[in-house]
Amino acid sequence: MCVLKIRSGWLLLLLFSMAFTGCYKKGEPVTSAATFIPAGVTAANVTHTNYVAGVLKNNCSTCHGKGGSADEFWLNTNTYQNASEFGVRIVETIVNGSMPPVPRKPFSAADKKMLEAWINRGMPQ
Repeated sequence: MCVLKIRSGWLLLLLFSMAFTGCYKKGEPVTSAATFIPAGVTAANVTHTNYVAGVLKNNCSTCHGKGGSADEFWLNTNTYQNASEFGVRIVETIVNGSMPPVPRKPFSAADKKMLEAWINRGMPQ
């Protein structure tokens, strides 16, 4: 009986650890540079290709990609068509700070301005 209780306790601990680790992985803080803006990209020349695609792929696909926990709200397919279709809403949630959710690191002010510039330029490819 005592062995069964010990095994059950270890099993519960293992299951809890696995569940906690799985949940935490999706919310790991972004450990990146202060900005995602590549050299040479400015508000005057920002496009989906030179900036937006990388930002969405690297920062949104964990949850909004295939099999992610938030794909029912917006599924990031890593295409220009998808980004331009949902671009205004995506940028709005990033700029107002509701995305990414805590504990992930929010976008820098420079990145928010760059995303807004992409929208204001008509979301060029």
